[in-house]
Amino acid sequence: MDEKEDKSLCPSAARIISLIGRGYFPTELPPPFTSARYAKHAIAFTERWDGQKIRKFWTRPENYSVPRYGHARRMLSIVNPINQLHVSDLIGKNWLEIKKRIARSTISEFDPQIVLVGNTRAVTGVNFDGVARRRAEILGAYGRYVRTDVARFYPSIYTHAIPWAILGKEYVKANQNNSDFKTSFGNLLDKAVAAGQQGQTVGIPIGPDTSRIVSELIASEVEAIAHTQIRNLEHRAVRYVDDMLIGLHETETPSAVLSALSNALYEFELELNADKTSTHGIGASHSPEWIHYIRTFDLNQKKSRQRDDLDSYFEQIFHLADSHPKDNVVLFAAKRAASFTVDQTNMSHLVRWLLYAARRAPSCLSFIVEHLSAISVEDFMSDNEIKAYILQQLPRKAEAVHTHEVAWLLFWAREMRLSLPSTVMGKITDLRSSVVAMLTLDLMQNNLIAGEIDISAWRASATAEGLRSGLWLVAYEATKREWWPMRQASGFVSGHQFFGDIWERNIYFYDPAKKIRSKSNSSFSLNIDSGSGFSFGSYPDVRL
Repeated sequence: MDEKEDKSLCPSAARIISLIGRGYFPTELPPPFTSARYAKHAIAFTERWDGQKIRKFWTRPENYSVPRYGHARRMLSIVNPINQLHVSDLIGKNWLEIKKRIARSTISEFDPQIVLVGNTRAVTGVNFDGVARRRAEILGAYGRYVRTDVARFYPSIYTHAIPWAILGKEYVKANQNNSDFKTSFGNLLDKAVAAGQQGQTVGIPIGPDTSRIVSELIASEVEAIAHTQIRNLEHRAVRYVDDMLIGLHETETPSAVLSALSNALYEFELELNADKTSTHGIGASHSPEWIHYIRTFDLNQKKSRQRDDLDSYFEQIFHLADSHPKDNVVLFAAKRAASFTVDQTNMSHLVRWLLYAARRAPSCLSFIVEHLSAISVEDFMSDNEIKAYILQQLPRKAEAVHTHEVAWLLFWAREMRLSLPSTVMGKITDLRSSVVAMLTLDLMQNNLIAGEIDISAWRASATAEGLRSGLWLVAYEATKREWWPMRQASGFVSGHQFFGDIWERNIYFYDPAKKIRSKSNSSFSLNIDSGSGFSFGSYPDVRL
């Protein structure tokens, strides 16, 4: 949506379009996956579709497993488009009330705004510079602070807590059967979120930007309770999403503060994360921040020295990664390395270190795929090493059900025009993933799979029931594009109460013409907030 289009829309409509067009699909998906065309018709659909019927249209989201740090992973959700539009509609139309609730926070450095124009994500990110500034202020004023976060925050949020955060817990419990409560947008939002996960009321989906708004609503209410139990909280604390730093008075124990915070979380059926709770400052050991080393590293401009410098840089990076196993050190370092001015004769050396980084820290893979594709590796070295890497990694990642890595390796193969032997695809076609399925079908359309493969498990989703399943995307998209090897009847889509309208308007969620993002988007920036330049994604694994 451009500025001209934005000016022709009422604010709530512009917000809905933004949430669907740039805040729907997880940012971690390969470039071909898009909701832009769906966003263009979003307002027409909200006017045509009955919200009450959508709240009864229970669907299962697709699970998309992404690496975090070490062996840890996070399960993202690709929510059914019918349910996600309804959630976006409710938030877009009630944004002023939501903002009023969120604005009560006095310590948060996450102030979500819905961006109406541009190429960023729909919802703004955390102000990490503000977090760093407040951390220094707290250390200067108190000497010590306790740092903690919420255990499994998104997966633990109770959807019924959404109206608690908007209307107040006591009011909700006293008015469960009241018609005013039942028609309140807080209650409708609770039902809408749950409908997109088969009615499940424990957890909210990780991936869409609407969940970032919902989570801040909950976190702000927890904070409001904590203010009543922790003296001067507004002067000695900083919060970014569910992470919190609280300054300690000289005679105050960390356990006293944590106990009060636990009580506040308990009101929303949440718990502190013991594994990420620690005390810092006087009495605790200090260690240099790994981010500083990466930011300030200076590669020698003499080409004869660059290989030694690269060796030193990456060896130090992997040492820092071992020392900080729950931080995304290697990803940050890979993005920094992409900004180095490297002589052409030394580029192959950098590429090999990046390939090693991707092996060691899978969270780097998607960035490395885009960066190496953007700089045309074949200009300075044979691409046989990369092809061998793809062929080696694909079956291993498929065996481990690591859908994110499989998806990006398939995308990389497509970008390189690499023909994949059917023997590599055996475990891949067993994966219950529309993302993997669509990329595989795209490769087949380009004659980049040598031999026959069995896609019957994916094709079985091409039914009305499949449109409610985690394979909704391939059920719709492959049928719409006529990408199934044998002709597939389309009546289950074209005659559907919701998907029929999407079909009629020729909407696609996969654009085979989309390739790598521009080189500028794959390079490093000192901005570590999500949305531009360097980003940890929508749900960062970085501890400041």
